Order: sequence, then structure tokens, then C-alpha cells
Amino acid sequence: MDAVETSKTNKALIVVTIILSIAVVTLGILYGISMSSLNNFQTSLENVYQKNFYELVDEVNNAETKLNKVLASNSNTYRSKLLKEVSKNASEAQTRLNMLPYSINGLSDTISFVNQLSGYTETLAKNLDKGVKIDEKNQETLEKVYESVVNIKKSLNSMSKQMWEGYNITDSSLRIDGDYNLLTSDMSSMNGADIEYPTMIYDGPFSDSQINKDVKGLNYQEVSMETAKKNLGKILTDISIENLKFNGESDGHFKTYDFSYEDENGTYTFAQVTKKGGKLLTLSTQNIYKNKKIQLENAEKIAIDFAKKADINNLKVVWSDVVGDDAFINLAPVVDDVILYPDLVKIKVDLSKGNVLGFEASSYYMNHIDRKIMPTRITESVAKSKIYSGLKVKEVRLALIPLDYGEEVLCYEFISTMDGNTYYVYINAVTGAEENILKVIQTDNGNLLM
Repeated sequence: MDAVETSKTNKALIVVTIILSIAVVTLGILYGISMSSLNNFQTSLENVYQKNFYELVDEVNNAETKLNKVLASNSNTYRSKLLKEVSKNASEAQTRLNMLPYSINGLSDTISFVNQLSGYTETLAKNLDKGVKIDEKNQETLEKVYESVVNIKKSLNSMSKQMWEGYNITDSSLRIDGDYNLLTSDMSSMNGADIEYPTMIYDGPFSDSQINKDVKGLNYQEVSMETAKKNLGKILTDISIENLKFNGESDGHFKTYDFSYEDENGTYTFAQVTKKGGKLLTLSTQNIYKNKKIQLENAEKIAIDFAKKADINNLKVVWSDVVGDDAFINLAPVVDDVILYPDLVKIKVDLSKGNVLGFEASSYYMNHIDRKIMPTRITESVAKSKIYSGLKVKEVRLALIPLDYGEEVLCYEFISTMDGNTYYVYINAVTGAEENILKVIQTDNGNLLM
């Protein structure tokens, strides 16, 4: 081979090498893009699956709570209302189940049960509306249905714990375990042990009674930012007013001046003071101490005294709970021995030093007005006869409670127990109607009333 041919051959090899190199690089880029797109797709898909799973958990939890109330209720009207809500919960749960990638034949019994639950409870509700009471047979069926829902709830909440620890629905749905994918096996084999609920709000009766669109309890003139700051300094006596930082203004239901403070330990405090009247609306800070030295009774007194410093008087403790090293205390005005639940003030107290860590008076200022309490028309004994006979009454109080659409009604509040559970039952003190039932839900993070 002569020099010319050799040169041509070398050039050809160089060109081929360059073309192959470009192809390899291009394929690498395309592969990288493809893998990136695939990863993004899988992440998006997993987010959709997890959203549907957690909504399924919520629907089942709500259905269980309402079914429990149905069993504790003695009012056909209230039972009908609850059963209709359970039917909707079951229907929505069915929808969420259908959006998860399980093997249908592995969960056929559960799917069938949830579907039947929606129709069954709706039928019972319609019969109650027609005046047909729940007979003994249906009562027994309801009790069995409730037990089944409890079991499903335990399984799902147990699986929720795994989700928090990194369980991946997409991966599990792609792995085959015998006749089903791993997700199906996991969902069907839960034994309900070691249930750990997600963090829940630990509140007492009617803790979210901000039921009015208009703020009723702030009939004052607007104050300046400087006046609001001085008012806050009179409440937070441990903080130098010069160290309070003005963070700006908020404009929602309440127009407020917002302040913050950071102490030498790095503890951050945030507070809102209303423009109208310069009243403390909210306060939040953190607990850096972890050694309980103060009893709940002392914390309750601290809460009442703090409310007085915030210019809210005549409050009594209507609910309290201890979670970790903190006490959560609900206060309400009591007029003529009647608890005014719409006017709640919520306070959090550190049980180590007795510091107030949280203050929330939104419900109070939303609803508080001078009220004329109407007299009862039925006696306590008559009201007691209206509640379910299986409930054992521990305490009775008169209470003004919030209803939908801003209404308020005077009730007898019966704090009762049944099968180890605590219920708050509210019987209208004028008509004798059962207005509401709240159940105490015990969690690792305190007690919740639903």
C-alpha cells in the first residue's frame, strides 16, 4: 500500500472514529435524558399514589369515628346525618382505593366491603328520614360493620407508619410476591399492631369555633404600631420592649401588627397584636427545657393569669391535656354557670419553667359579645333520658355551643364513657334534640375530640 492510500485510510479511520465518538456521546446524553425523565416520571407517579393513599386513610378514619358516634347516639336525626357522611366517606375511600396499583383479586373482600358500606349506610339514613328506626338486627350489623372499619383503619394506619419511614408504593407495585404484587400483600397482611398516628391537633370541644365571617369581639378604634408594641410589652414582661422587632402587618380576618423577639438562647417568639384595640391575638414560641417540674393545676392557673394580662377576664378551664413537657389548656367565659364554647382562648404552657409558649384568641375575638342566656325548658333528667342508654354519665354542665352557619344553642353537656371511650354528648336544653357528639381520640400526641 502506497503512502497516498495509507493517508486516505488513516483519514477514513479518523472520520469513522469521530462519528462513532459523537454517536456514543449522543447516545449517552439521550440515555441520561431518558433516565432523568424516567426518574421524574416515577417521582411524580409516587407522589400521586401517596396522595391517594393518605386521602384513603383520612376517609377511613373519619368513617370509623362517625360510625362510633352512630352507635353512641339515640337521635334518629343525628344518626341519619352521620350515616350520610359515612356513606360519602366510604364512596371517596373506594375512589382512592381504585387509584392505587394493587392486584384487585388480592383485595377483593376489602373492596367489596367498602363498596357495600357506602350503600348500606345510605340506605339506613334514608330509612331513618322516613321514620323507620334501626332495628335490633341492623344495630348488630352496624356493630359488626364498625369492627370491620376499625380493622381496616388499624391496617392502613400501620402502613402509614411505613410510608413515613420511606415505603415506596411504585416500587412495591412492580415487585411480584406470589400471586400478587408486594403492595397488595402489604395491604392485606397488616395485623394492626404498633399503630402510630401522624401528629394530630390536641384540642378540646369546639376548639375551631371561628364560625362567623364578621369579627364581633373587637369594637375598638385602631391603635398605632407603637401603642400595640407597648401593649405587648405589658404582657410579655420578661422581654424588653426595645428588643421587640416589628415585622410588618397582616390583613386577614384580623388586621394585625406582627412582632418577633429572639433571646440569647436563640429562642424565637412571634406575636400578633390586633390593630383594633391593640389586643394580643396570637403568640408562639418554643420549649427548650425538658424536665417537668410543674403540675397541670399550676399550669392552668398560669394560663388564666396570662389571659388576664392580655385583658381577657372571667375565664375558666374547660379542657386541658398534657403532651410531653407541655400543657394545652382551653379557657372559656362562664356566664350564669354556662360555658361559652364559641369564645375559647387556647394557651400552651411549658411544664418545666411555667412559660407561656402559645396563645390563641381568634375564636374569642371572632365571637365574643354580651349575651343574654335563655333559660332551659327541659330538666337535666329529661335531657339525660335522650342520650344512649349504654353511656355512663360522669359529669353534666350547661354549655352554649356553636352550630353551622353561625348559630349558637344552649345544651346540656354530658361527659360520658362507654367501652373505655369518653364522649361529650350535647342535648338541646330547649328542644331536647341531640345536637352533637364528640369522641375523645387518644393518640401518642395527646387527646383529640372528634
